[in-house]
Amino acid sequence: MTRHPDLLAHAHPHDSGGQAASAVRTPVSTLLREMASMMLAHPWLLALTIAPNVVSQAVAPVQAWLAGEVLAEVAKGSRAFSLGDLLAYVPYAIAVFLGLAVLVILEKVFNRMYDDRLLIDTQRRWFEIRGAGCAGEHVAKATNDCKNVVKLFDLAQKEIWVILIGVPSVLLWQIHLSPQLLPALVVTAFIPFIASLVFGHIIQRLSHRGVVLVARVSSAVAQGDKQRLHAEQERLYRNRVRFEITKQLSEVISEFAFWVSLVLVLLLAWSGLWKLLPDQLTAAEIGAFLVNLKLLTKPLTAFTKMHNKIRESWPSVRRVLRPHEPAIPEVAP
Repeated sequence: MTRHPDLLAHAHPHDSGGQAASAVRTPVSTLLREMASMMLAHPWLLALTIAPNVVSQAVAPVQAWLAGEVLAEVAKGSRAFSLGDLLAYVPYAIAVFLGLAVLVILEKVFNRMYDDRLLIDTQRRWFEIRGAGCAGEHVAKATNDCKNVVKLFDLAQKEIWVILIGVPSVLLWQIHLSPQLLPALVVTAFIPFIASLVFGHIIQRLSHRGVVLVARVSSAVAQGDKQRLHAEQERLYRNRVRFEITKQLSEVISEFAFWVSLVLVLLLAWSGLWKLLPDQLTAAEIGAFLVNLKLLTKPLTAFTKMHNKIRESWPSVRRVLRPHEPAIPEVAP
């Protein structure tokens, strides 16, 4: 029986023909526990990275309250308003937006520190268990694959908190401000979220092929094989173009579906088929709804990107943490 060359290349040197390596593969749950232990090796950096994301997502919906209050003032009477009345909200606006800006800066600084530390740890861990092999492929794993693993660590630092804190806080603020608009808010936001998930499998397949091709390019360089180098570079180029098109389509469709779903909700309410919106809305309710809708779209978009990032980066996990196991494409957890 003919075996795939990739399987033989990643077989443990002590296995006969790679059979033992093919027979035993570390469960995904074990790999996830190992990744969690690596993250917890730097608890203070982890806490300082997560804290700004949690606080900013909890505070962000205050923007909807502020917009609603200002629009309520503008809509009073014959729509004439005093600038002095609106200036009373200036300190609140400055406090909210300045506070959010400070949190963004802190998050980016601590995130960079933590990512670099995790990259160092990942590279050192792989180096200890790398085994024998082509020097070019080793360089590719130490750079490209290790960076992909760190992308997965980044999910637990940022994106997951945008979802876990962002979605409930926006929904709670909408209930507080205009509970009758909550169904319309949920329907409008979730349609683009669902539409963007259809590309996940394609993204992971192209990503797995990409990391293999990067290793082959590095191997050709190390061996001084010009013809093979050019051939592998062309394959890598075509794969990256397909990967980028698929990834961008996933995110653009999510944004496009946002406006389509908003129009759909308006048409359903206007026709009477599904009264998601009341017949009359105040300026304050419209303003708060639109701000909350944009805020709710942010964590759902983050979920889409998180889904794509998992699909994109997961193929590198086994190549780094279990370099002697066969490189068989698998479904991301």
